[in-house]
Amino acid sequence: MAENPVEKMVRDFQDRIVAGTYAGVYRLGESELDQVMECQAAACAVAYAELYQLPADLGLDELLERMRMGGSSKIKIEREGSRLTLRELHSGQCVCPLVTRRVIPLEPALCRCAEHWLRKLLERHVVGPVSVEMVESVALGHEDCVFRIEIDDARRP
Repeated sequence: MAENPVEKMVRDFQDRIVAGTYAGVYRLGESELDQVMECQAAACAVAYAELYQLPADLGLDELLERMRMGGSSKIKIEREGSRLTLRELHSGQCVCPLVTRRVIPLEPALCRCAEHWLRKLLERHVVGPVSVEMVESVALGHEDCVFRIEIDDARRP
């Protein structure tokens, strides 16, 4: 079914506003940029959990299994106790909906959102703090995005 022309005009209008906002966001200093990316990631993690029906009472193993089976991209996970390596198989394409819809350009600064997003998603399902470091990124020319994760306590809250 074709998109309603009025709805398309409204969506295009909104996309231009978002694109203009990101042009400014990408000019922020390191600390301010990180704060914006953390806020965006928080909203995105909640929306993702709702979209993929991830109840907050899932344990870490259950969450990781669901992430392996479905979501915005296929993933591979290697786990040694509280340390994980998560590889999102992207074939050189960013999966951020703002990038895939061509609302904003892919910039390495956007990878901070991905780090915060993954941390916030995992923190919903464990007791202790989670640290996430992106070690490879499509934005930096890699085929996939790879994250190194450390979870202090992988028990369910």
